[in-house]
Amino acid sequence: MLRVFFITLRNIGNLIAASCIIFGTPISFAEQPLSPIWSLEFSPDGKTLAVGKYQWIELWDLETQQIIHTYEPHAGEVRSLKFAAADNQQAASLRLYAGGGIAAESGEIRIWDVASEALIKSLEIHGDTIESIALSPSNTTLLTASMDEYSAVIDIAMLEDAEDSIDEQAKWLTQHVGRVLCTLYHPQGAYFVTGSEDKTIKVWNPNTFNVLVNFDANDDAVYSLAYSVEEGVIVSGSADNTVRTWRVTPAEGDGEEIAVGRDSLEMTGALVREYNGHQGAVYSVDAGLVLPRRAGNPAAMIASGSADNSVIIWNIRSGNRYRTFDESTDAVYAVKFSPDGEFAAAGGRDGKVRLWNLRRRALTHEF
Repeated sequence: MLRVFFITLRNIGNLIAASCIIFGTPISFAEQPLSPIWSLEFSPDGKTLAVGKYQWIELWDLETQQIIHTYEPHAGEVRSLKFAAADNQQAASLRLYAGGGIAAESGEIRIWDVASEALIKSLEIHGDTIESIALSPSNTTLLTASMDEYSAVIDIAMLEDAEDSIDEQAKWLTQHVGRVLCTLYHPQGAYFVTGSEDKTIKVWNPNTFNVLVNFDANDDAVYSLAYSVEEGVIVSGSADNTVRTWRVTPAEGDGEEIAVGRDSLEMTGALVREYNGHQGAVYSVDAGLVLPRRAGNPAAMIASGSADNSVIIWNIRSGNRYRTFDESTDAVYAVKFSPDGEFAAAGGRDGKVRLWNLRRRALTHEF
């Protein structure tokens, strides 16, 4: 059997060589399909972009459009990425947290040192893939959302250093009655948020782990969450083709400042606006401050990526579309604004990363 393999391999080699001699060009074999892009995350300085694929992560330099680091292996799809600074005794370093796993088998977290590509820690936390991760503003707590219908709140110091089982030190959230698909921390840590296929968005007290507000106005699963600092609203994307914004406020109505640790009787929430225009499920949303082409002041915007292959940029306050980008050839799984608001990035099933300059409203990068 082995001899037949080598004979066949030699014959293929001879065929390629003959093709070069006779036709002057080698035989062209079909290109391998690209891995879908499951997640994107800009570095804090906006100069690089982390791209989550099947079993590995690529870090791209946006100026040169070249891969400068690769982080592998991962067990399966890398569904969520977060950068975080970490101080050690010598100097501050940048870490990359990645969530993913294997469907119906395991949900893993891997922590990488960005500069050295060294794997700092690898842990199996869930019994199914981790769809989303979020870090607290102080980078001390990790929040997960998993297909096993649970979320976990984990102390990062214990995650990295302790040898104890995660089950023993994590706080497990079990109030959803379906797969938990997305997570979010409030920028000041006042609360955190989870979204689920049970159609609800739950706002949690970060100290007591009680549900402060339960939003149930979605008509289908909630796939993605973001937060607009400028408008003070939660942004969600749903399988019902709709983007929505939600506001959480103190129940007594004395303004929009929210103190960390309020109990469930003091908080209230409301649907602010629906943004309709997608013709397919909204898989990803992000919020940021963008300087439009002919406007003197920056505006708070939403980016949404959908199963309809499009990326739509929305003005949060007016609800109007700023721009629709349709260069993607398949479903869009991930969208992100650059930290300076100059670009919107998207990736999805077609395996291509695309960046649009928002002032010029034009595609500028594709790799």
